[in-house]
Amino acid sequence: MSIEPPVESPDDTLAVPGPDPAARRRNRLVLLVVAVMTLIGCGAIVYNAYAPVTEEPLDSASTAAVQHGCRAAYDELRSFGPLAPTATPEDRAALTERENGVFTKMVDGFATLSPPNSSGRTALHDWIADWRALVVRRADYAHQLRNHAASPELVIPINAGAPITDRMNQYARTHDAVGCETHNLQAEIVDGVRDYPNDPTASS
Repeated sequence: MSIEPPVESPDDTLAVPGPDPAARRRNRLVLLVVAVMTLIGCGAIVYNAYAPVTEEPLDSASTAAVQHGCRAAYDELRSFGPLAPTATPEDRAALTERENGVFTKMVDGFATLSPPNSSGRTALHDWIADWRALVVRRADYAHQLRNHAASPELVIPINAGAPITDRMNQYARTHDAVGCETHNLQAEIVDGVRDYPNDPTASS
């Protein structure tokens, strides 16, 4: 005698609970965060590949031209000799203006350079602009002397809370042109003794 197994009614079947709505929301949130982080990572890779770096490259020919221009300026500036102890304001103004002529000639030479890298060209032109701004302030100081200002002062332009000479010198050091540092060329000195270093390629 065989016994048939009992037939389960629909009511006897155990219901399988569906996913918790809160869990689904958490899962979607996790996936969204992963997707966003992936996009950010891809964007960073693309930016780093195409954005200019802090100190843009300068080709070897332009670097050599900059080094030569600064060395020529150094030699000419040093040949002027010191001011006499009895120098008048007019004498000091004349020396400053003479030095400005050297700086202007040097920078005009740099302006003819055209590095092949576009970011390098931009950085070089910005450095040149800083040099020109410094020469303008030196010329203003000479004008103060000639007009017998009570307290003539050389005012170095400020950018981002620091004198532009800081970034000018950083550019020179980064591009192996320490002879162009304002310290070596005494570009920030307009009164008193010019103390040119014996080695114009020594970093300050």
